[in-house]
Amino acid sequence: MKVLVLAPSAYLLGGVQDWLASLVPGLRAGGLEVTVAVPDGDHHRHGPYARAYPALAAQPLCNPSGSVEGRVRAIATLLGSLNPELVLGVNLVDLYPAAQRARRQGRFHGRVVMTLHALQAEYFDDLQRHGAGIDAVIATNRLACRLASERGRIDPARVLYAPYGVPVPPWQAPGGDPATTLRLAWVGRLEQAQKRVHDLPPLLAALEALGVEVQLSVAGDGEERPALERSLAPWIAGGTVRLLGHVDQRRLAEEIYGHHHALVITSAWETGPIVAWQAMASGMAVVSSRYVGSGLEGALEHDATALLFPCGDVAAAAAQLARLRQGALLERLSRAGHALVAGRYSEAASLAAWRRALHQVMELPPLSEMSPEPAPAPAGRLDRWLGRRRGEDLRRLLGQRFRHGSAGSEWPHSGGEADGAAEADLLAAAGQLDHPGAPHD
Repeated sequence: MKVLVLAPSAYLLGGVQDWLASLVPGLRAGGLEVTVAVPDGDHHRHGPYARAYPALAAQPLCNPSGSVEGRVRAIATLLGSLNPELVLGVNLVDLYPAAQRARRQGRFHGRVVMTLHALQAEYFDDLQRHGAGIDAVIATNRLACRLASERGRIDPARVLYAPYGVPVPPWQAPGGDPATTLRLAWVGRLEQAQKRVHDLPPLLAALEALGVEVQLSVAGDGEERPALERSLAPWIAGGTVRLLGHVDQRRLAEEIYGHHHALVITSAWETGPIVAWQAMASGMAVVSSRYVGSGLEGALEHDATALLFPCGDVAAAAAQLARLRQGALLERLSRAGHALVAGRYSEAASLAAWRRALHQVMELPPLSEMSPEPAPAPAGRLDRWLGRRRGEDLRRLLGQRFRHGSAGSEWPHSGGEADGAAEADLLAAAGQLDHPGAPHD
């Protein structure tokens, strides 16, 4: 089977990048012919991406004009030249109109799949807008599957599940006496809306009030780092907290996973997270918020595979963490978490699920109709005067090019950015699906 994967290249860090770097070599080893293409421009740069992930052997995808029409034309041309049987879209929304164009022109006859990695309103809006041309959705989380059907209006038969996977070494409990000093780690993007990174300072204060001696390693970078560094300053100065910045997978394995007693997760929502599976695989316990995405997934069970607390409740989080000073409880959670990941979220289990899902997509009946290609707003005066396609022809002939201020403008993840109210509405509805009857802010 010929498979094309289209993914962004502006982001060299994160769970989606780690997932793709693991999945593609596994699919190739199983006999699939997989091509990876990533944008090459000002913000999305093929060169650094190819050096960061050499095993993907990604090829560049160029848009000489920087316009919407240029993006659609670039993808449609690639589809026409490769004519893959299956295309996986990873957060590049222009794939969908490009595939419709290539299909109408008779240059592409394959299936189109959205891989869904986030619980954000804009992606479900994209499913409504482009769903008639999307053969299937593959989501990494059970709740995301439900939302793809209920919010994205995709036929449930066309929504498939395949989780992330991580390496699972033999079980080994983390060393050191938790009753003396409880060694904790927080790993992720330093961001507030999803990750709730600013819960960490009050959490440390709550642990101090309980008399719990801790050491916290924070691995990650992001827009909230300066503010977090200021609020954590007393603990950093006292040696309680280490703010490590970005830590790559090698250093995570060498310095974080297996070298702390527990991973702390404060998130509002997740579709994994991969960091939880990595920590459990290393023998660490997980103490987590009951984030949206954890309920239907059914992996983090309180007092069985993890310790859980209501999202944002730092007093409850501190109380659960304090329990880990009991060595027997820590070891029980460590063993249970390791067994969970070995059975459900290992690289082998994940790869088998993705291979199964891809073959299921190929067995689905063809889409019933071909929807018209959406017409975006004119990119400039040439489009208004000549029409979008002739305007693009002249733009290329004249060597004109749009300059974009951000990666999301240059090659958008989605067709639009939902406002705060839309995101809050989605999170509330998702929370009720994921944790029925539980209170939600």
